[in-house]
Amino acid sequence: METKTVPALKRVDYIIVGQGLAGTALAWTLANRGYDVFIVDRCEQTTSSHVAAGLVTPITGLRLVVSWRLDEFLPFATNFYRNIEQKTGSSFFKLKPMLRLFASDQEQEQYRQRSQTHFPHLVSTPEPLAAESMFEISRGGFEMSQGAQLDVPTYLNVSRLFFSQQDRFLEADIDPLQDLDFASNGISLPQWNVTARKVIFCEGIHGQQNPWFKTIPFEGAKGEILTLKIPGLTERRVVHRGVWLAHWKEDLYRAGSTYDREHLNCIPTSAGRAEICTRLSEFLKLPVEVIDHSAAVRPIIRGRLPVMGLHPVHPHIGFFNGFASKGSLQTPWMADHFVNVLEEKIPLEKQLDLHHKIEVRT
Repeated sequence: METKTVPALKRVDYIIVGQGLAGTALAWTLANRGYDVFIVDRCEQTTSSHVAAGLVTPITGLRLVVSWRLDEFLPFATNFYRNIEQKTGSSFFKLKPMLRLFASDQEQEQYRQRSQTHFPHLVSTPEPLAAESMFEISRGGFEMSQGAQLDVPTYLNVSRLFFSQQDRFLEADIDPLQDLDFASNGISLPQWNVTARKVIFCEGIHGQQNPWFKTIPFEGAKGEILTLKIPGLTERRVVHRGVWLAHWKEDLYRAGSTYDREHLNCIPTSAGRAEICTRLSEFLKLPVEVIDHSAAVRPIIRGRLPVMGLHPVHPHIGFFNGFASKGSLQTPWMADHFVNVLEEKIPLEKQLDLHHKIEVRT
């Protein structure tokens, strides 16, 4: 009679549930500090992390606001990604300038008022601004020097391979209530024979279904992105005007993104495609061919800042989530901050504290 082999008990320091931008950054940070981590992920093809363009845009929005804590986060993220590139023998992070084209007189005036006082070190006005044969540049614009782009799928894939080769990765869909077993000194996944000091949930928009954190006020927003073939376009900067246009490889580009708070699913729509193509046509003079179309839901939490911390009643369980469209820039620094908190070196920044977002019912 054939006997079933029970896998040996695996004892680790941290189980990370979710291997998107948040979970991957936290796993690397813990591993780099010498902790034994074990990652569990559903391995879905369509998630906000996999669909993300990975853009780090220094100045954003109609009001031309400098990205939150850019001077602090960008150097940290650059060193973080360079270190992983070296460890994995890969390349996925590039510092690259970005171009912002004005769409209105109001934007021109905003720039005139703010450029010399709020961000003079971040902008310039090259001559020519861009190729007039390719772009509508009659209103002008400006170039941002401290932009960057993370090739998110490559980053996630090489990270998954790294942890898989160390037998520290599991493809599974964990039920947070049924599959966790609490003990006085830790927590375990009996079905997979893994035990840890703590489990940290980094589930993106799926976090709103997690029963341990169900009172956290998620405000997800669906975004759609197109992959385009644009023969003859030689622009390698990321171009912004209503939507962004970013080079991918050869004559392929990506463009996006929409913002839909009502239809929180991962289904691409004809309306989303039309919106992106219409906005592109307002500044791009070359014809485009749509090669691919994807959609995902951004994990936005009310207040627009990421949220992290340990559960107030069950401290073996943690939460690290809510990076929305800023994950490429913010997750490296935030993961480092959270690990410092877990090591009791520093207090958690109040504006990021899970305890301000979660309601505990007794």
